[in-house]
Amino acid sequence: MAGADIVRLKDARRLAKGSERAIYALPGAPDQLIKVMLPKYRRALDGVDPDTAKGRRRHAVAYALFFREEDAIARARAMAQARGIRSPLPDFLGYRDTDMGLGQVVEMIRDDAGAMAPSLADQCAEGSLSASQQSALDAFVAAIYDLHIVVHDAGPKNIVWDAAAARYVLVDGFGDRSALPLKTWFKPLNDRRLDRAFAECAQKAGLLWDAGARRLA
Repeated sequence: MAGADIVRLKDARRLAKGSERAIYALPGAPDQLIKVMLPKYRRALDGVDPDTAKGRRRHAVAYALFFREEDAIARARAMAQARGIRSPLPDFLGYRDTDMGLGQVVEMIRDDAGAMAPSLADQCAEGSLSASQQSALDAFVAAIYDLHIVVHDAGPKNIVWDAAAARYVLVDGFGDRSALPLKTWFKPLNDRRLDRAFAECAQKAGLLWDAGARRLA
């Protein structure tokens, strides 16, 4: 692989770091993010032959989070298109080779100034939501249920405000992590998990969760 094809991230600006991944602004693309797995996952591939069955399994495990999210984004987008609505997940833009392993490229949700968008947690900490934001939050929650999106962490830090489109987007915490993807197969089971996830979101954000109406306010 030519060196010019590799995205150099070691000196790039890191925007966030979680328990599994680090997120960077993609060099040369201000409207895109690139996510890489943390070193502890990449080290599991040291000395592994990708041409062996064991090697292929190790690579699949190391990047399983990427593949689950890609699948969730594709499923949600297909359902959203059929229903004539917009998916509440970010656009998946492909993969790039980086000096930190495989990188997953997604759209960057931005604020009016072009910086990373504020989260629902940020907005709630600053005060109450506007009427238009509350309406957008209602539409966001409804879309998560309607499109059968599997969510394991609907925390308010994972929900960000897309100012240009006046909508909320779930940027992390989605995708079925179970070896047996029952929530993907059975919508009622997933709906019950979503009920708990949004109740937890409300508690963290200082909002109220109306379980009957399935509404954050």
